[in-house]
Amino acid sequence: MPEATLVDCYNKGCGKKFDATSNSTEDCQYHPGPPFFHDAYKIWNCCNKKSTDFGTWLSYPGCTKGRHSNEKPVDIVKVAAVKEIRPEKEEDVIVWNGLNKPAERRDETSREEKSITIETTDGAKAAIQRYLEEHQSETSNELQIGAPCRNNSCKSSYCGPSESHSPCVHHPGVAIFHEGMKYWTCCKKKTSDFQSFLDQIGCEKGEHCWSKNEKVDKLREDFYSANGTITVNLYCKGAMPDEVSVESDGQSMRVKLVHGFGTKESTFVYDLWGEIIPEESKARIGERKVELILKQVDNVKWPRLQFDIAQDAQIEA
Repeated sequence: MPEATLVDCYNKGCGKKFDATSNSTEDCQYHPGPPFFHDAYKIWNCCNKKSTDFGTWLSYPGCTKGRHSNEKPVDIVKVAAVKEIRPEKEEDVIVWNGLNKPAERRDETSREEKSITIETTDGAKAAIQRYLEEHQSETSNELQIGAPCRNNSCKSSYCGPSESHSPCVHHPGVAIFHEGMKYWTCCKKKTSDFQSFLDQIGCEKGEHCWSKNEKVDKLREDFYSANGTITVNLYCKGAMPDEVSVESDGQSMRVKLVHGFGTKESTFVYDLWGEIIPEESKARIGERKVELILKQVDNVKWPRLQFDIAQDAQIEA
């Protein structure tokens, strides 16, 4: 067919030329959903196909079939001769231009810590039920050799019932992260270095509190801003809904997770870059991650999840 009689298809992911006189519902293979760019990933929202390479992402075949269309959407903005983008509505776009400032740090005595609502997906509930049924015979309440002590900053491990253990040297208080400083409420030795904070020797002696679970100090995580919320993803399988707690006073947040279908536990404390509304926030437990959906006080983009005294002092200066 002569090239002059063919027109361009503007459906996303297609880009072919077609004959407008013979255009059936099976001719065009395209992506009906909008593109989404996050953490260097290019993603099609309709089928969740993603890649960090722009060319690879563009080459993904469409996930839906339909008719070709030679009508340009009215909201397409030409950036260059070979580039086009579809902008979101202005009120849905959050732009960080380097001038956004962290939330004004309020004294912790003026902040009230509140529990954040926990939700569990049907998929996560089903996965836990399957695991418990398959491993029912393996359940044991006996302490295993090497089990860690739960008390803050205690490095001891369980050596067996016949072994004597040294006293538990620990911090009976709670961790506070405020204006980039980290300290325990029991002794208030402050430091801005996270590793130095973790290495602080306990200030009291007492009894060990042995845990049946493996302690996991680090999980893979990421976060992003969208529509007035900060979403934090903590990647772990088998989080147990009855043993997950998230508490926040608006500027700091404590997360306690029992995951690995009840075999692992993690505790995290965040000194948040901005301020959130705990009552309007929630945590969602999925099969492979725990998603923290935090309602922002101000609809501004966060350059980082946590307040950093070195970087944020320069912004406020």
